[in-house]
Amino acid sequence: MVKPSTEGSNGIRYGDARQVLLDTVGAQLAIHGPRAVVLADICQELDLSPALVNYHFGGRDRLLAEAVVHEHAKLVQEMNAVTFATTTSAEDQFRARFRYRFDWTTSHPGIDSMLNYTHVLDPVGEILTQEFEARASEITISDMAGLAATVAALYHGHPIDHELTADDPLSRPEFADLTAFVALSALGAATFLTGNHPGSASLSAKYPALLASLRDDFTTRVIEHLRFEFTKLD
Repeated sequence: MVKPSTEGSNGIRYGDARQVLLDTVGAQLAIHGPRAVVLADICQELDLSPALVNYHFGGRDRLLAEAVVHEHAKLVQEMNAVTFATTTSAEDQFRARFRYRFDWTTSHPGIDSMLNYTHVLDPVGEILTQEFEARASEITISDMAGLAATVAALYHGHPIDHELTADDPLSRPEFADLTAFVALSALGAATFLTGNHPGSASLSAKYPALLASLRDDFTTRVIEHLRFEFTKLD
C-alpha cells in the first residue's frame, strides 16, 4: 500500500506551512517593514493557500505580530549565545554583544522599527495583548539578563557565561539601573545609526565604515561610563 504524501506540490510538508510562512514574512519585514508584506504574493510564491494564514494565525495582523515576536526571540537567543561564547575578556564580551545588536539592526531595519514603535505593528492596540504581551515580556527579560551579565562582567573583570538574575551571586542591586541605562542607550544608538530613522536611514548603506567607527566609539564611551559608575560602588 502506498502511503499518502506528506508534502504539497511546492515541496513544503503540510506540518511546516506555519513555520515557512513565519520565516518568509519575517524576511520580508526585516528589510522592508509591514507595508511591503503582501500575503497574496507570498502565498502565490510559496504555492500555499491564503486560507492557511487565517487557519494558522487568524489573519494578516496577527501573522505579522507573530513574525516580529519570532524574529525578536531569535535575536535575543543568538545575541546571548554570542555573548557567552566570548571568553577572551569582559570588554571583548561587552563589545561582541553590542556589535551583534548593531549589525542585526542594520540587516533588520523593518523589524527594528516595529519593535521600538509598536503603533506601527499594532495601530489600534488590539494585537499585542495577552499571549503576545507575555511572550514579548519573556524575551525582553532574557535580553536584559544577558546584558546584565556583560555589565557584571566588566565590574568583576572576567567574562560571565550565563544570564544574570537579581539573586545571582555575581549580581549587585545597582547593576539593574546600570543595565537599564545601557539597554536604552544601545537601543537608541542602534536604531538611530542603522534603523528606519528618518535622519539616518541611509547611514548603513552609504557609509558602512563610518557606521562601524561610530558604533565602536559609542561602545567605548559606554564602557568608560560604566567603569566610572563602578568606582562609586567600591
